[in-house]
Amino acid sequence: MTATLLAPPETDAAMAVLNISGLRLALPQGEIRALESAPGIDTDETKPFSVGWVNFKQERWPVYCLSQDLSLLVIVPKERRSCIVLDTGAGYIGILCDSLGLGEQIVPEQHQELPPPMRSPETPILGLIALNEEEVACVSNAERLVEHVTRLVNL
Repeated sequence: MTATLLAPPETDAAMAVLNISGLRLALPQGEIRALESAPGIDTDETKPFSVGWVNFKQERWPVYCLSQDLSLLVIVPKERRSCIVLDTGAGYIGILCDSLGLGEQIVPEQHQELPPPMRSPETPILGLIALNEEEVACVSNAERLVEHVTRLVNL
């Protein structure tokens, strides 16, 4: 099964919001290279810490599953229904999520940077953003998310 290509966002403000066990993680929609259904993931002969493979650009790339606290899981919860594909600079990786909302329009006034004591080069979280009056999402980007997964895999 081949991943579905996503169209680039119409504006820089278009965000994708991943739901991972209740954690809302927002990243620029244009940084997601493809979207795949979780049942389409090949689970044969996985790499260490991966849960399968996604086909993208005529090659297989490892897929990882994160928990609500962004640690690696090797057993996929049944809620994981989607897989996003991110560019690593040297290839691609897939990250599973429960659901994915596309096209969230975020205005700068809704974004809050993390307080200095919470900032760390090791966290993929860059800030917080209000999605509506009741929901808040953590803000990240593909580069920080890929760095985070790479660091976890190489521990």
